[in-house]
Amino acid sequence: MDIDPQASSVSADTQLRPKSPDVRVLSKEERIQLLVREHVALWKKFLVDQPLGASEGNRALLTQAQDSQRALQKLIPRAEVEEYVKGWNPWTEKKNLFPVLQQERNGKNRSSSSRSNSYKAPKMNDPRRWKRLMKACHTLESGYMNMED
Repeated sequence: MDIDPQASSVSADTQLRPKSPDVRVLSKEERIQLLVREHVALWKKFLVDQPLGASEGNRALLTQAQDSQRALQKLIPRAEVEEYVKGWNPWTEKKNLFPVLQQERNGKNRSSSSRSNSYKAPKMNDPRRWKRLMKACHTLESGYMNMED
């Protein structure tokens, strides 16, 4: 079995993970600082890319900013998060750039029979339907009155 000599040199170029036991957990303040820096960087990048309009890059950037803000809001209130980015909210920006089309509906389509049987405004205004209903009510009432106990 031949071994490719180039493969061994390529694996030597990859960096190995440091084996130091200096792994430390960030404090709450350090995590907040780190997340705020990331969120502000995303905000500034969006301001630069905003003239591009509704592009896929902006959609991905806004999604990252939403995730960043969601993580920050677990640690600090939303108002404080928005102070760092001067009131910028990625959800409102995403709604403005990428409005949801009304044609897109979730769930199953209703069958035609259930749609035709549902009460709609024009059906409620039809006097013939009310006349038929009243006849049925009178028939039931007379049958109830003539029942033997």
